[in-house]
Amino acid sequence: MKSGSRTYLLILMSIFMLMLPYSGLADSLDPEVQAELQAEAAHSSAGAPETTQKPLMPKRLQSPPATTIYFSDFEADNGGMTGSRDWVWGIYSWDGSSCDSSNYPPPAAYSGSRMWGTRLNDCYQNLGNNQGYETCINTDKSDDSVLSFTVDLTGQATATLSWWEWFDLFLVWDWAEVYVNDAVVFQHCGGNFVAPTAWEEQVVDLTPFVGGPVTISFHMMSSTVVNHAGWFIDDVQITAQGASVAAPIPTLSEWGMIIMSLILAGSAIWMMRRRQVSS
Repeated sequence: MKSGSRTYLLILMSIFMLMLPYSGLADSLDPEVQAELQAEAAHSSAGAPETTQKPLMPKRLQSPPATTIYFSDFEADNGGMTGSRDWVWGIYSWDGSSCDSSNYPPPAAYSGSRMWGTRLNDCYQNLGNNQGYETCINTDKSDDSVLSFTVDLTGQATATLSWWEWFDLFLVWDWAEVYVNDAVVFQHCGGNFVAPTAWEEQVVDLTPFVGGPVTISFHMMSSTVVNHAGWFIDDVQITAQGASVAAPIPTLSEWGMIIMSLILAGSAIWMMRRRQVSS
């Protein structure tokens, strides 16, 4: 028996033996039973080891709260992002002078006045870099319009990427993808063109990529004809949750166990007296 359990058993038996004469049960107990109880109490007292070592505290895994490790609404700066070809950061003020077809630009940035967009205030260029649009497999990423940034997910157990977008590309010929460390995690590809009417939030699970730095990139590809308003990105956020940690499980203190022992002993005597009265 563990020392802690033996100690509390000794307390219970000692209390029981002390209260027995006042419980009215002493006379009803067989003398041999009384002798056995006294012997067990003495044996427990003699066998209880003297130690100053505290028992090990039981523990449970506890998950820390999720925290925001990256957020930008692009008002103060460009959010640490780098854009190539058509990607432009700045104040949104639609002009649309280079559009050669119907287009559906956003009425404003999702928040504030600044954001990232393909050419931002004009329709995107007909760059002819839309290889792979038929199969949704990008066969040449070197000439894409790319918006990218890097965050460190070291020490994280889970992570989530979210952003708000306005998407007006001429599907199926013009298309877009999101990559994490060169792996495709999100696509606008195939289907039929539907004119946008509101900003939409997109969410991607980054958990498969936690444990180190990750590079997130937004790729946009266009054909040689028909250009729409483009792809607009605002309020990008990454939340993450660290690994679970072992937290002590609350336990009763020494005095708490003594009080509990007293209550249990009193309850036992009360129940025995009730049985004696009813019999």
